[in-house]
Amino acid sequence: MDVAALFSKDAEAFQPSAIRALAPLLNDSSVISFAAGVPNPETFPAEALREAADRVLRDLPKRALQYDVTRGYLPLRERVAARGAALGLAATGGETLLTTGSQQALDLAARVLFDPGDVVLVEVPTYVGALVTFAARRARPVGIVRTAEGIDLAHLRATVSRLRGEGERVKALYVIPNFQNPSGLAMTRAAKDALAEAVAELDLLLLEDDPYGELSFGNPESFDRTPVAVRQPGRTVYLGSFSKTLAAGFRVGWMHGPESFLSRAELAQQAVALCPSTFTASVLESYLAHNDYDAHLESLRGFYRTRKNVLLAALGEHFPKAIAYSDPAGGLFTWASLPAGMNAAALLPRCVAETKTAYVPGASFVVEGDGTPFFRMTYAKETAELLAEGARRLGAFFAREMESR
Repeated sequence: MDVAALFSKDAEAFQPSAIRALAPLLNDSSVISFAAGVPNPETFPAEALREAADRVLRDLPKRALQYDVTRGYLPLRERVAARGAALGLAATGGETLLTTGSQQALDLAARVLFDPGDVVLVEVPTYVGALVTFAARRARPVGIVRTAEGIDLAHLRATVSRLRGEGERVKALYVIPNFQNPSGLAMTRAAKDALAEAVAELDLLLLEDDPYGELSFGNPESFDRTPVAVRQPGRTVYLGSFSKTLAAGFRVGWMHGPESFLSRAELAQQAVALCPSTFTASVLESYLAHNDYDAHLESLRGFYRTRKNVLLAALGEHFPKAIAYSDPAGGLFTWASLPAGMNAAALLPRCVAETKTAYVPGASFVVEGDGTPFFRMTYAKETAELLAEGARRLGAFFAREMESR
């Protein structure tokens, strides 16, 4: 049977993740990987989570091992909402939807919002997983320039005006304000204020994805932690996750937003999964109830701050001066650029073969303009010694490539 002939138009639009497609190159344990944007397993509070699981299975087995309501385990939703309230978010536990990581929250949002051909505005560069999700709904991503401070609002206004003048349905703007994947950049307070005003002026829904906001390396005074959603609660869907800060394998994220939106996302959740995992949510809630999560976050910030400093010092020592890279104030990534005319994706297979180091080519993160010179590096995975050695190997490889041009 030709099963492919039965595929829906949506299925035909599915795209593989450009990062996950690199897996065959990266499975070699001898490769120093700057590629996979995963948290370091040394940071997982495994023993505390084991104790939390023991408590749940001892005290709440009938609840934790059963289906739950579609919005998820209420005690965890209430804790998530309380932490959001400390940031200024007005959502309650009842106004919170738990999801399988913020990736599923993105999928639910896309299901609720987009018909084929609808425009979703995205930063340049932006998270490749969001682009894959939007493609699955056959939405059309259009790029908006992202500067070191935030969204280029002149470009945003001009783009929206042009697209609507052409009869396009421009519905939403997707942003990662804090330590963005892949660039590592964070919006300033003034940029967030201005963006909040702009989305109201342009009648856009804002999809605010915030998996890295807790990972600031500087003093709190130097970073505006307040979500854009606090400024525009009626037109912002806020997505959060425990994946980068606590336990990626638990796959627990959440969504806040206008009730009219959440009620539709709840119906989409019912169709997809009935409800999120009660067990993982109850274990996380028990962990939060019996441990100092803020102390854990502070330790996490110090861990990644140290790794970032090691990598950037090594890049400064070994990379040719013609290669630019960001100096993130938080998160897990730096975003680098080769000289014009060089193609990071084309060089990657030979780089892995010759140097046993790997990075993620940047073109898949860029929906407008030439993304071929860019590449993303993470300092999360490897030890300090391997970060320095990998930077040395990459620097020598790129230097040889530049000399041979």
